[in-house]
Amino acid sequence: ADIEGAGTSTIKINGVEHLHGSHHQVIPDRIEAGTYMCIAAACGEDITINNIIPTHVEPLTVKLKELGVDIQVGDDSAVIQRSTPYASVDIKTLVYPGFATDLQQPITPFLFMADGVSFVTETIYPARFRHVDELKNMGADISADNGTATIKPSKLTGAEVYA
Repeated sequence: ADIEGAGTSTIKINGVEHLHGSHHQVIPDRIEAGTYMCIAAACGEDITINNIIPTHVEPLTVKLKELGVDIQVGDDSAVIQRSTPYASVDIKTLVYPGFATDLQQPITPFLFMADGVSFVTETIYPARFRHVDELKNMGADISADNGTATIKPSKLTGAEVYA
């Protein structure tokens, strides 16, 4: 196809006589990579996460380092090493390239292990705090009001939850 306007607000596609095949590889998903990074940070072993684009998960990497997580970032991987104690952090979701709204749920349970009070402010999708009541069922000291979750150190226990 004859395509014009890349990088502008208008894309124009002109038909052609013949098309040809092509190969394309989809980039790694930053939400999937970030979710694994949160899980790795909460585990007790060193974990390597491969096939990531470090710049796509940089806002999460910055917050995990702020918490006290030891992270070594390579060209397309990250090695996460658990270290304690953890410090509290303030997180604010933003549009890309900011902290992804989809990563505030995976990081929230990890924040219960931090010393002090953490805050997560949701600026993209107000309904993202539906998990707060389920975390309370598990013993979490958490509240959400006016778009901000207040997260205090807590020990979670198993409970029946709604997903």
